[in-house]
Amino acid sequence: NKWLVSISAAFCASLVACILSQPGDMILTETYKGREPGSFGKVLGGLYERGGLTEFFRGTGARIVHVGMIITSQLVIYDVVKQLLGLPATGSH
Repeated sequence: NKWLVSISAAFCASLVACILSQPGDMILTETYKGREPGSFGKVLGGLYERGGLTEFFRGTGARIVHVGMIITSQLVIYDVVKQLLGLPATGSH
């Protein structure tokens, strides 16, 4: 039961992190796609023209699988190490 809570919380945190950081990564990737970095306004406009707001979230599914698994495993490992060292869980008194 304790592990289920730890894994579930870690996965939820990684899911939120992936979704919130995807637009920024799309902008960054698009900025450095060509030989010279594009201006911020041109990059935003180009992404929006190509697919509207949904274009900023293109690839989110793959990101959740890849990055989400990495973040989840890191958070679970952190929790395991804390428990092995006998440290209290974060937020407990």
